[in-house]
Amino acid sequence: MKFPKPLLTREHGSWAVLFVPMIVGIAYAGKATFNNILLAFSVLGVFLSYIPFHTILRELNGIPQEKEKIAASYLWGAVYMLAGLVFACPLVLQGYVHLFTAAALGALAFFGNYILSHKGRKSIAGDLTAVAGLTLSAPAAYYISTGSFDLNGAVLWILNFLFFGCSVFYVHMKIGAASRSAEHFSAKEKMKLGKMNILYHVFVIAAVILLSLFRWTASTVVVAFVPMIVHAVYGTIRLNERVRFKKLGFLLLAQSIVFGVLLMFTWS
Repeated sequence: MKFPKPLLTREHGSWAVLFVPMIVGIAYAGKATFNNILLAFSVLGVFLSYIPFHTILRELNGIPQEKEKIAASYLWGAVYMLAGLVFACPLVLQGYVHLFTAAALGALAFFGNYILSHKGRKSIAGDLTAVAGLTLSAPAAYYISTGSFDLNGAVLWILNFLFFGCSVFYVHMKIGAASRSAEHFSAKEKMKLGKMNILYHVFVIAAVILLSLFRWTASTVVVAFVPMIVHAVYGTIRLNERVRFKKLGFLLLAQSIVFGVLLMFTWS
């Protein structure tokens, strides 16, 4: 019997959505410990179980899957989740009980994403739900570093969610453009395709300013969003049906790293 290959996500950007917030959370806390390594491996195990468990749920809900894929999903889903639990146990035994809260929120995001995308169709709502779950790594890392489960962690999550939500709207705009047969778009067509993208970025600016007005974060934090906002506006103006998604993926990965660095320097 051939041993099934590990099941891994093909959405490479999801790795950045998971680990950039975690690094930001550690950096904001101002210290890294061995417990952060345990958390990283625990989160990695749970994250990897996402694809196998989605496959199993589709099969259980009457959406036929290949037998080999189902067998691999049961095997690797169990292996990944077991690894996640093994690395989490020392943290819980040390008293980090609020990890259960993060786990519960992550589970809600997982099932929400499944409900919104179980037929294989990507949607903005489904992708935002996934982002909400993945960016929980920021407050979790902050909590493990400081022992504090407080407003700072919540704001860390909000800022990371807002940023990575930008990528969701931008990519869906590009998908919409790629689905059109026209080689060039008029200004009106560009605005129609990019309307949600632009509106979301306006909302992000307003949300960050509001957070700073309540003194929940530094006013300079808005600087961390500038590269993505400029890219979103420029991308809408230059929109056409030719989209190189691999190149776009690397560009968004680079922007997420820039965001993480800027956020660490601008939020005091």
